[in-house]
Amino acid sequence: MADDLLQWHDGFHASLQIELQVEAAHLEFYPEHELYKKALRVDTLVIKNSDLPVQKKIGKIFRKHNLIEYKSPDDTLNINDFYKVYGYACLYQSKTKKIHEISMTDVSITFVCSHYPRKMLKILQKERGIEVEHTDKGICKLKNDSIAMQIIIINRLPPEENRWLSSLTKKLPMNRNTEQLLIEYQRHKDSILYQSAMELIMQANKVFLEGEYS
Repeated sequence: MADDLLQWHDGFHASLQIELQVEAAHLEFYPEHELYKKALRVDTLVIKNSDLPVQKKIGKIFRKHNLIEYKSPDDTLNINDFYKVYGYACLYQSKTKKIHEISMTDVSITFVCSHYPRKMLKILQKERGIEVEHTDKGICKLKNDSIAMQIIIINRLPPEENRWLSSLTKKLPMNRNTEQLLIEYQRHKDSILYQSAMELIMQANKVFLEGEYS
């Protein structure tokens, strides 16, 4: 199936919620959240409605308002994407009833992609003095900016920690992690979230998974 027919963003949104479901009691998820009129939408908005820090590594950076930009496996993260989402964060802050209702210290940006954005990071270092800190496997923190930002590289995430996000690929091998993915799905196959995530994974990896899933 052609990549443009695969609903990568739907699968990502479902997989993200699965990864963070232990802490779902204080996280609210809004897919394709409208930021400013109908044309500007961030891929996922996560509102953290308690002061408790997110324990899972992919969410440790989360503040009260968290904007997430997702790039499908064949897409790359570039400098235009960075400024687009950075602009979204500024528009999100401004779209309130009261002045300074949202502080930028309460906003975070997460970029999720499959390829390390080396060129983008070089430009950010040169133009804005933004440095990169590799905090965990597959997780890079962007430093020296007033907005908390991180990049998640899906194919570098530890599968045992992020089984669903790391499975958002078109080259999923039939290994122990994939077997555990299928087992976990069978335990939750009545869940709309698991159905959405697995449907995307199945469509993208028919060669590897056909006959293993029902």
